[in-house]
Amino acid sequence: MPIAPTRHHLLPAMLVAALITPASAATQASPLAALRQGSAQGNTEDGVNQFLGLPFAAPPLGELRWRPPQPPTAWQGVRNATTLGYACPQLPGAYSQRPTDEDCLTLNVYAPEAPQSTPRPVLVWIHPGSLTMGSGGDYDGKALARRANVVVVTINYRLGALGFLSTPALLQEGSPPNQGLQDQQQALRWVQENIQAFGGDARNITVAGNSSGSASICGHLASPSSGGLFQRAILQSGPCVLLRTRPLEQANNQGNAFAEKMNCPSGATQMSCLRNRSAQELIAAAGDGLDLLQTANPWSPVIDGTTIPRNLTDMIREGAFHKVPVLLGTTSDEGRFFVSYTFHQKLGRAMTTVDHKSASDVMTGSTFAGSTARLLYPASGYPNIDLAMSALMTDSGFACPALSDARRLSRHTPVYTYEFSDTQAPAPTDPFFKLGAYHTAELQYLFGQPVFATQVNSAPSAEQKRLADQMVAYWSAFANHGDPNQSGLPKWVKFNELTTPIMNLAPGKVGMQGWGEFSKTHRCLTWSLLFSLSGQN
Repeated sequence: MPIAPTRHHLLPAMLVAALITPASAATQASPLAALRQGSAQGNTEDGVNQFLGLPFAAPPLGELRWRPPQPPTAWQGVRNATTLGYACPQLPGAYSQRPTDEDCLTLNVYAPEAPQSTPRPVLVWIHPGSLTMGSGGDYDGKALARRANVVVVTINYRLGALGFLSTPALLQEGSPPNQGLQDQQQALRWVQENIQAFGGDARNITVAGNSSGSASICGHLASPSSGGLFQRAILQSGPCVLLRTRPLEQANNQGNAFAEKMNCPSGATQMSCLRNRSAQELIAAAGDGLDLLQTANPWSPVIDGTTIPRNLTDMIREGAFHKVPVLLGTTSDEGRFFVSYTFHQKLGRAMTTVDHKSASDVMTGSTFAGSTARLLYPASGYPNIDLAMSALMTDSGFACPALSDARRLSRHTPVYTYEFSDTQAPAPTDPFFKLGAYHTAELQYLFGQPVFATQVNSAPSAEQKRLADQMVAYWSAFANHGDPNQSGLPKWVKFNELTTPIMNLAPGKVGMQGWGEFSKTHRCLTWSLLFSLSGQN
């Protein structure tokens, strides 16, 4: 049977609220913030001031659809900021059930209520969802803001066809693609201009994200127009190759094919035709970008010469990126989530040998790499074929690309790497295998609450609660100083190419992994050679 989540979100998951026992949820006073656009009134819960649904750009409606984000308009009086805004248009489903609307370019601010003599560091969270689903409103930042003593900002951005369409007609209008990434940049500009009103330090902004949110940050590291918008970066389970930036010609061909599907052929009227289609029609025709084992995401970022000047991994390799401290890592069982999502949940069955062949070709990017990978990860070497595919995806899609990113980035800027390896992390029940330390499993330890909701098998242990405290302390120190180390925590050694030190994040076992352990476990030397032979980065 398919897994039956009980609440919205883009990914299946996890946690019990017992990871953090919140203070009383009683709403207290109503704080005010004086912003560039006008005054806003939020509320206070659990010792945190929260301001929800604040517009950081003009609604991308009508002629502004597929245009770069425009500044928000001012308002008169005091804006009520106690309700989340709409999520951006996306396919309905178990992981994206929040109300949607194109008027979605809003963000949420969570700031500790207690006064402080110096401004607090700011952490801007870019949500995951394969650039096609999810929203900033899926992440309640109160617990993280309180525990880490930082100002947390969660943001929306345009998704799928509404955020990453490219056609020659659109370029002729003077609108480069990648509006979703441009929305993220606009949100960061808004934060710089307004965060002081919430006690935040505009000169100390950390961008953090998971999965496609992390891969988006790779784009901002390389994007000239993101320069100066942040001072640190946290990349969680989203290596720079994850979404495979598309050459402009390929993106234009895909865009024209999509427009034809919408009965809007190439020519002078193509964009007006597309703007006359409803958001629901466009999203329905755009497909499921999270199904990475069956098809490559058609809505990945575009090498447009402006927002993304060139191939991202080439730019990172060459040092053509903003030199800010980076904290990056993966989970030890990333791939199990995707096998669960694509086969166990959507299809209600285990994988077949035909699925194994097709998925390995898609995942590795070529039939040559796929056939070699099947020899390296044969079904006979695992309890079942689903675990064989999960290991293949973990190593080829996440672990080894992240290690390559660390090597390239560390030649130019401080880098700290980790592997989250709590194989007993709270998780939904999967009838075909145990999810282990699955993709997104670490988020519950940081946000201190069930950021996703589903059946929970067991309460977290005392060691898991301690791990959550340690992770928040590391993330807080990094947001403060660009270095996760602080008194009372196991020492986190800065990454270097010679010994490749990687922090192990597991209950009761927090500490540096042995030399070469990560690379050996995930067969990274083999994958590096295999991708080189197949012409991939």
